[in-house]
Amino acid sequence: MTLPDDWTAGTVRANGIDLGYYRTGEGPPVVLAHGMFDSGRRWVPLGSDLADEHEVIAYDARGHGRSDAPESGYDIDSRIADLVGLVEGLDLADPVLVGHSMGAATVALAAAEHPDLPRGLVLEDPSRFRRRPEMSVEAARSAARERLKEAKAQSVAERIDEHYDDCDPDHARRLAAAVDDCSPHIAKLAQEHRPVAAAFDGITRPTLVLRRDLDVPDRVDDLNAADRLTDGRLVHIPDAGHYVFRDASDAATAELRTFLRRL
Repeated sequence: MTLPDDWTAGTVRANGIDLGYYRTGEGPPVVLAHGMFDSGRRWVPLGSDLADEHEVIAYDARGHGRSDAPESGYDIDSRIADLVGLVEGLDLADPVLVGHSMGAATVALAAAEHPDLPRGLVLEDPSRFRRRPEMSVEAARSAARERLKEAKAQSVAERIDEHYDDCDPDHARRLAAAVDDCSPHIAKLAQEHRPVAAAFDGITRPTLVLRRDLDVPDRVDDLNAADRLTDGRLVHIPDAGHYVFRDASDAATAELRTFLRRL
């Protein structure tokens, strides 16, 4: 899939596998971790926007994009080790870690276990934010397999028409094509692990949590959870759904830029 001219693609050996990554810009490093069914190319618009002040590295999680898809290693400990290995393999000093959904959970739990790794954290609508899912692990895996099967049965054009017709055409193709590079093994990402907010007690670095628009009771519960952060701020972005940076790009990016400049 085509990248803008000022982006490069590479691979790094991390935690025993090859991880694909995409890179642009110069300055203090920012590492971007995507959600399930996506790839590092999802971050091209945001990464390009940040590249005037930062070196941006967006990577493909195992089983996604250009990264290896081994049969095992989809538990949270392996995902954390992948991220830590990427940072060390690329010799990134004090990176800001940004994650969406599954990637946000990976980033948060990595920061709790490796408090000296990041300079700061940005969590975009983390999966399992305050609680574990109600469905069983096997039911979640079955749902993931079915979702992937249904998505792959559609053409890229059909996916664009259904989900991405409001995007720039080049980026719409990147988003729509991501599932074609997803291994069936990613269904194993449905694993038991503690909610993201339960890790907040162990996070010492400045943290920005960007959450979807919610009703008042859920906002209150979110803010109460965020109070556990030593140095953190949670913002509900108006009119945003799960893909906060896509649904409300200007507002979310303004919050992110403000956070980065204060680090």
